[in-house]
Amino acid sequence: MLKAKSRETKQKFWRDLAERLQRPRRIMPAVNIEKIEKLAGKHGDKLFIVPGKLLGKGKLSKAVRVAAFSFSKKAKEQVESNKGKLYTLKELLDMKVKGSEVFIVQ
Repeated sequence: MLKAKSRETKQKFWRDLAERLQRPRRIMPAVNIEKIEKLAGKHGDKLFIVPGKLLGKGKLSKAVRVAAFSFSKKAKEQVESNKGKLYTLKELLDMKVKGSEVFIVQ
């Protein structure tokens, strides 16, 4: 579905995301909330995409938008308590997202 979306919208980040998700599960990235916090400070109000699991280690002090393959319970609680938004990758397909609004986190 991601590759089809890439051809349809002519945006390369969809294909990049599809290729990252095709890798074996044992090497899928696990990203902590603290990394999202640091990136939000540098890159502002972007949509952060994690092609793996978002984990709850660290503190989050601002509202962020995050799309991921899966979320830990603690990560969900932290993002939602700061009035952030969580999206699954299927929900992300339905959204109109530009490549300039996206930051893929590894």
